[in-house]
Amino acid sequence: MGNSLGSIESRPSHRSNGIEWQGNIRFYNYQGTRDLNLWDHIKNDRIKQVYLYKKPLNEDVQLTNAILYHVYVIFYTDTRQGRFWWSIEKNGEALILQMSKTLDDVRDRLEGDRRLSKGSRWEPELSLEDVSTRTFQDLYKYLIDTDQVNVTYNFADKNCKAFAKEVFNWIAATKTWDYTGTGELLGRVLIAAGALALLVGFAMAKNEEEEESEADELSS
Repeated sequence: MGNSLGSIESRPSHRSNGIEWQGNIRFYNYQGTRDLNLWDHIKNDRIKQVYLYKKPLNEDVQLTNAILYHVYVIFYTDTRQGRFWWSIEKNGEALILQMSKTLDDVRDRLEGDRRLSKGSRWEPELSLEDVSTRTFQDLYKYLIDTDQVNVTYNFADKNCKAFAKEVFNWIAATKTWDYTGTGELLGRVLIAAGALALLVGFAMAKNEEEEESEADELSS
């Protein structure tokens, strides 16, 4: 199988601190085995279960966590070598695929670093889970067909949530996840604010009319 998803880079110890979209998939292997053949897994593994996790973007401001959070997909495959845990997600730089024999690695870490600061009162939160009948090769083909590496990150609507929604809903056998995008939410807020302004303006105009009517009655 050829690699048609741009480049899949192995990132053994660190990640870039840049914010420019790189148009590739970064692969992080917590097992550290040099003989791992990712393409063998893609060709042969079957996905058994899929999970949707989220974590706050800001650990200090609780009120924003209902809207400003990072979301990512985890799934596991059973093979002759045992169970493998995988995470796949999108950030401002790239798509990131991780693999481990341990759930904690892909759930709690991103390219080796803790997702949340040590001692944080927060922890990754399981939002949804479902069984799956897909294969890893199915997922790989889906990412190619939808050209995900060339969908440049955009905070409003081409973000981690949009990507996780597509991937989770495609892998899951019986459940779907949806969310209100930041752009859509902002639009709703502006519409509501506009409607409120019209109501306030109407009330003020009516009040002025009543005051003028009362003044006319007193002067007559």
